[in-house]
Amino acid sequence: MEMEASPADQRPPRRRRRCCCHGVDGGRVVFAVVLLLVAGLAIGGLAFLITVRTRDPVYSASIDAASGLELGPATDLGRAPTLDPVFNLTIRLSARRRVNIYQDCLLSGTTVEVIYRGVLLASGPVQQLCVGARETKDMPVVAWGAGVRLPGYALDALAADARRGAEAFDVAVKIPNTIHSGHHGGLYHLGTLVSCSARRVGDDPVAALMTPCHASSADIVPSYPNTGRTQPGGAS
Repeated sequence: MEMEASPADQRPPRRRRRCCCHGVDGGRVVFAVVLLLVAGLAIGGLAFLITVRTRDPVYSASIDAASGLELGPATDLGRAPTLDPVFNLTIRLSARRRVNIYQDCLLSGTTVEVIYRGVLLASGPVQQLCVGARETKDMPVVAWGAGVRLPGYALDALAADARRGAEAFDVAVKIPNTIHSGHHGGLYHLGTLVSCSARRVGDDPVAALMTPCHASSADIVPSYPNTGRTQPGGAS
């Protein structure tokens, strides 16, 4: 005589929980892989942005020729002699970025100055120049001054350097501030002050242009019209 099954025996068998081999939870493995991929993409994107945005361009300059450095006679009794210098320079702009997202530029309103012992001798306008990724361009520039008077210490030093043929000048390139318009208003960016120390007239231009100048952010207001001509006394 067959016995009826008890209610407990009539319950369906429990389904076994699926799992990966060796007892590893498949959902956790997938979550870990996705998390690693997201982290890798985030780190890679951050590295890309840092590489693109922090590789600033390289600036350099050479003084190819100079004239008007001979001291003229004093115009008035007790007044120091004056200079009317003219400098022929080459400015180089080199981009270090490997991706051509935007161009590096010497903006309109940029000026170049030639300085001796802290005294401004000459200045001149620089035309706009832009380079793309890993591109290098040179631009000839002329800086000049009129009736520039040197203080005593600079006058004596220039005369001594001229006798030894060792005149060395500092070159400064001033790139003005910019304002970029956007959907949420204008974005204000400080300009760039490029300082090139101890540039000698007629030095090997290849070596001079391979020597990078120091660049730093500075508040530089563009001058219009940008004639570049210095006034008597070396004041721009």
